[in-house]
Amino acid sequence: MINIRKYEDKDRDNMRKVCLETSSFDVSNKKTARFITLMYCDYYIEAEPDSCFVAADEEDNAVGYLLCGKNFEEYYKVFMGLYMPEIRKLGLKYVVMAMGEITTHRLFAKKYPAHLHVDLSDVCRHQGVGSRLMKELKKYLSESGIHSLMLSCGFDNKNAIRFYERNNFKKVANIFGSYIMASSF
Repeated sequence: MINIRKYEDKDRDNMRKVCLETSSFDVSNKKTARFITLMYCDYYIEAEPDSCFVAADEEDNAVGYLLCGKNFEEYYKVFMGLYMPEIRKLGLKYVVMAMGEITTHRLFAKKYPAHLHVDLSDVCRHQGVGSRLMKELKKYLSESGIHSLMLSCGFDNKNAIRFYERNNFKKVANIFGSYIMASSF
């Protein structure tokens, strides 16, 4: 049975592992792996741990997660100050990728201030775990006075698109090979 709970410090390594295992990038390249964890995991668990939810297995190990930045402007300040310098050390290619994603989010941040990343290992897919994580996040955001969020999803990621649509996300734009999807609740 998979349990949904808030992030705990003990989850860090497993969450980074899930982040890399579920990435569509070639994470055998150490720079790429570092970029992926900086961009899609570390900020959230370090700067906004209260906005992170974990899918934990029977031994209470993180096997999936949903990470959220509640307020884009706060995310931007912290990310640019603490995480972007680390990405710059990896090279221009990674800076361009990071800025592309950040700029895309900025375009929609006024209407959808929160954004999310969700990753599930194979052991917890197709069991409703992602929807349970989403329900917990939306409850948490609503209690925090936030009633909309967004994400980007590649055009070719049909399973993820169906998942987000089942969880009341709508396509609001097409940008650089990705759909911008948003939900208001």
